[in-house]
Formats: sequence, C-alpha cells, structure tokens
Amino acid sequence: MKVNVMETSTNEVMDYRGLSMYLKLSQGTLRHWVMHGKIPFYKIGSSVRFAKKHIDVWLEEHHRGLRRTRAGDGGDSGGELFPPAGGFE
Repeated sequence: MKVNVMETSTNEVMDYRGLSMYLKLSQGTLRHWVMHGKIPFYKIGSSVRFAKKHIDVWLEEHHRGLRRTRAGDGGDSGGELFPPAGGFE
C-alpha cells in the first residue's frame, strides 16, 4: 500500500501549486508575495518551497478575526457578521 506523505506528514512541504490549492489563491499571487517577502518560504536552488507548519503559523499571525458591524454605521453595536476587509497585506 502506498502512503501519501504529503497528506499525512506534519512536516509537509509544498510547492506553488500545493500552496495555491491549500490557501485557495492563485500561484501568481503567491509568487508576488514571495518576491516581496510577504510569506515564509525556502529557496532550494531555483525552486521555492513552503513548509506547511510555517504557513499555518503565518496565517495565525495575520488573522484579523471577524468583526461585528451594522450596515452603514461601522460600529460594534451588533448586526451581521462580516469578514475583515482587505485580506492579507
């Protein structure tokens, strides 16, 4: 029986394609973030790799949570839940 190391390992390493699928972002966005040092990565020769454990920590560090706002008032006085505007910077 063949075991898929990428799915079972806590030390998972991903390429652009794998991280793109994991974060549901385009590979172009990830390449831009790598060029500007906005995301943790390893450079191995000409290849770029991402350690899942470092990406997970990075996600937690960049988490903004949900904010409660009422449409139109921009305050914290109840209303619907909206995800934070802007995403990752």
